Amino acid sequence: MTRFRLYDEVQAVIQDEMPLIQINYVTNTFALDNNAVPIETVFNIILFEESKMNEILEMKDKLEMKDKILEYWDYRSSDYHTEYAKCMDEEIEIWKSVFSEILLTDEKIRAVEVGTGPGLLAISLAAMGHDVTGVDLSENMLEKAAKNAKEKGVDVLLVQGDAEKIPLNDGEYDFVLSKYLLWTLPQPDKFMAECCRLLKDGGLMMIVDGLWFQNPDGTEKKSSRYEKFNELYSDVKPNLPLAKNNTPERITALAQSHGFDAVSWRFLEDYDAFLERNDPSGHASSYIQPPHMVLAKKRSHN
Repeated sequence: MTRFRLYDEVQAVIQDEMPLIQINYVTNTFALDNNAVPIETVFNIILFEESKMNEILEMKDKLEMKDKILEYWDYRSSDYHTEYAKCMDEEIEIWKSVFSEILLTDEKIRAVEVGTGPGLLAISLAAMGHDVTGVDLSENMLEKAAKNAKEKGVDVLLVQGDAEKIPLNDGEYDFVLSKYLLWTLPQPDKFMAECCRLLKDGGLMMIVDGLWFQNPDGTEKKSSRYEKFNELYSDVKPNLPLAKNNTPERITALAQSHGFDAVSWRFLEDYDAFLERNDPSGHASSYIQPPHMVLAKKRSHN
């Protein structure tokens, strides 16, 4: 008789995420280490073949990581980027200048900012007359983005969703962008594939990120200035591929392996100067070099 292991904590994972896994029930008794056990004693306990357990537990771990990530960013929504709130108009003008330089069109485009947070990039694009959707895992962040958009008098469609499984349609967008998102993702390759899926052929992807957990001498920072981050990310950060050495060269290689060509990058020196000018102490603790911007176009299949 086939051996089974008992699990009482993964039923939701199976039902919601892995509907094709075969659940092996035994009608009256089941065998566990050669002992027959009445089925009544394991009511509501799921039985799995041993070969399936690693896959199940790996998915369970990923969901738990996402829960911690969401908890942290919900928590940070109350103060994230508030040190720059007094100069929001100046920041919007900087991003509008960046977009004017890279989009090279006066025509209305459809854009998605993934990991929109307080919505500053999405708002900047909307203020230029574009049709913009902002996506974020954190509903608290989306509430902040909605408040900022209302204050600036622009319309941004805000959608709750995971950057590794974005709830938007294929091939409908001209421009997909993210800022300070890539390092937070357990599976950045899935995000890159999602960007490719959302874009029209020839559409543009923009990724802004930086080296967040490194000291100027190249050694890794042992802790964050945020106690809540240290608490929730202690087990998460080692499982984030781009939390360490998040260089533009690595992002470039990732983009090229997921359907993008014409990849280029540069440092955002004007934005870096804005950050240093308006929050010198925060800039000194977070930025060992200017944020970098990677641009790539989706390959055309024609």
